[in-house]
Amino acid sequence: MAEQNFSDRRTRAFIEDYDRIVVFVADAWGVTRDEFRVYSGGVSVPIKDFYSNPHEGHEINLILGRQLDPEQPCFVVRSGISVAAQPKGIYDTAEFASRYTYEGKLGASIESGRTVFRVWAPFAQCVRLNIYGDGETGSNYYGGVMTRGERGVWTATLDADLAGWYYTYTMSYNGRADVETVDPYAVSGGMNARRGMIADLSSPRLTPYGWAEEHEAYKRKHAIKNYTDAVIWETHVRDFSGKTRAINRTRFLALSERGLHNGSGESIGLDYLADLGITHIHLLPVAEFATVDETRLYDDTYNAFNWGYDPKHFNMPMGAYCTNPRNGNSRVRDLREAVCALHASGIGVVFDVVYNHTYNFEAPLALTVPYYYYRFDHRGNPSNGSGCGNETASERPMCRKFIIDSLLHWADTYHADGFRFDLMALHDVETMQEAERALHAKYPSMLIYGEGWVGGSTLLAGEKQCNKWNAGGITASDGAAGAVAVFSDVMRDCVKGSVFNGGDGGYANGRPYENVNAVKFSSMGATSPNFNMNWVAADASRVINYVSAHDNNTLWDKIAMTTGHAPLEEKLRINRLCAGIVLTSRGVPFFQSGEELLRSKPDGHGGFVENSYNAPDDVNNIEWDELVPGSDVEAMRDYYRGLIAFRKAHPVLRLVGRDEIENATEFRSDVRYDIIAYTLTGCGESLYIVYNPLESADVPLPEGKWSLRIDGDTAGDRELGIYESKYHIEGKSVCVFVKV
Repeated sequence: MAEQNFSDRRTRAFIEDYDRIVVFVADAWGVTRDEFRVYSGGVSVPIKDFYSNPHEGHEINLILGRQLDPEQPCFVVRSGISVAAQPKGIYDTAEFASRYTYEGKLGASIESGRTVFRVWAPFAQCVRLNIYGDGETGSNYYGGVMTRGERGVWTATLDADLAGWYYTYTMSYNGRADVETVDPYAVSGGMNARRGMIADLSSPRLTPYGWAEEHEAYKRKHAIKNYTDAVIWETHVRDFSGKTRAINRTRFLALSERGLHNGSGESIGLDYLADLGITHIHLLPVAEFATVDETRLYDDTYNAFNWGYDPKHFNMPMGAYCTNPRNGNSRVRDLREAVCALHASGIGVVFDVVYNHTYNFEAPLALTVPYYYYRFDHRGNPSNGSGCGNETASERPMCRKFIIDSLLHWADTYHADGFRFDLMALHDVETMQEAERALHAKYPSMLIYGEGWVGGSTLLAGEKQCNKWNAGGITASDGAAGAVAVFSDVMRDCVKGSVFNGGDGGYANGRPYENVNAVKFSSMGATSPNFNMNWVAADASRVINYVSAHDNNTLWDKIAMTTGHAPLEEKLRINRLCAGIVLTSRGVPFFQSGEELLRSKPDGHGGFVENSYNAPDDVNNIEWDELVPGSDVEAMRDYYRGLIAFRKAHPVLRLVGRDEIENATEFRSDVRYDIIAYTLTGCGESLYIVYNPLESADVPLPEGKWSLRIDGDTAGDRELGIYESKYHIEGKSVCVFVKV
């Protein structure tokens, strides 16, 4: 019998249940049951019933006379052609979950001087363990067959401590050529992560000086009690140091270097962050991704830049960011040293995680258990809610376990202080709730937030998606700083214009009248139901407020695109107004690295690069040398620093609950409609906050004396003047007064 290739998309067979196989053929019209035979483990299985889908002329259902054992090779034969039946829909059955869900340890670990390997592959016909002395080349020292155990877990125990050695698995599956793959649970690897590395993560060789002590000191001094206490600065490893004189430029270790200065003598890098006052640095994906070739890092003709949203291995740091990508130990130690230095400076670390898809189906998750970790339609075509060709199936128990195990690995191994989930709506709510419980049980100050949307059409039902509507149903564990927060696209677009239309302005840059209610709603942490928005947050800790991130145009470029030939001072005031709204609103303030430095991404042709995910360093890296004494850039940096200091000094800005925010906020009605003025009273203080999008305005002050702390040019927690009755605002600005 000729055997069809596993990837042949014309004739395919899927085990959809223990007693049902669906076959797709070129033409099902006139086909009869007698044309088909089913064999499982070499034994014929009777076909009890047969029907074709009336809405799908190529789909045939074979109802079997007995249950299959999917651990045995299964084939469907028609007209002498044999097609391997691949498990697919069966993965969603209660029986499969009951028989194969495994709650124990997976991966490679050192246990009592021996090395134990565990991999979950329930329907593999054979799994061989390969051991290498090198992460890139060299011969296989072992190649032994692993032992199949309960719940589909294959194990092997070698009587030696193999820390520092490399390994892979060779997977044999029904109807598919044997494939060598990296362990999905591998915690490090060699060049381009073609092989996993066995690591003793407790080894002194992988532990920087002060690792435990600095972490404990950080938790005592800086652990947040509520998400709204955080101020998040988002950056990319290469962006941060690419245009510096750092010894470890474009590497993890550049995040740890102190004493860096730019050409004007200004502090940059880690010292700059500590001075700016942020609480958390958000690192774009640092897990191993596919589209940077680590063998070409020192090739001047090669563009080694990518944001990293093309995951290859979820549990190992990116080799391109370490000092020696050939050595798996370097990945672990270098990232730990960076985190240690950031903690010593009082800065928490948020890791951007991309569990919603893999770069392709050559990823370990796809090769280890075909069809299980992804969503496919009834014909076996991948769902593409990520916009990248596939999406993972978080709702399946072992996929959910993988995600949570991975999060705990990053939290335990690298002292993570938060996670940002890419396209979080592709994950189901139950998975995100379980992730919240698992993380906050050990780390109650952990930030958990993500994008409350998808990137395309998905098979995950709307009511199950962890989108900005459904995430509000996730509860916070006792003592946790919050539950699961989502980015506020309302604030993002209403303040400075839609990201989907470059020329579209917002409240601060040309369209104040249309956006007043949305800005009021955003200033209250998206908690008030009184503004007719299609989304209301459960509380302010569920909301990430921002006007720029790595996606889309930088704030400065957006201002340029919407203001044309406006004077520079006008553009600077718009920038300060945008920042002032974000940092004086309830919720969690977040901004793109360099937003405070008037960061731009010019395309070299008079325009700007919006989606710079694979643009070169010249486009993406922070231009530290533009921070010059007396410059507009320095003034803007100082303004952001002052806003952050003011926010930290006034707890009423960080209120959380919907009722307390509603009770604390009183909008004035005796000002122009497009001017927003409100008192904010609570925590033993009273603030009067004014957002002015006009050239100038006179605004009334509430009764009493008011100390001006923030205006269109200066921000900070120092007095700029005492005022009563009214205040004249010159130019677009945020003005904040404290009652005295």
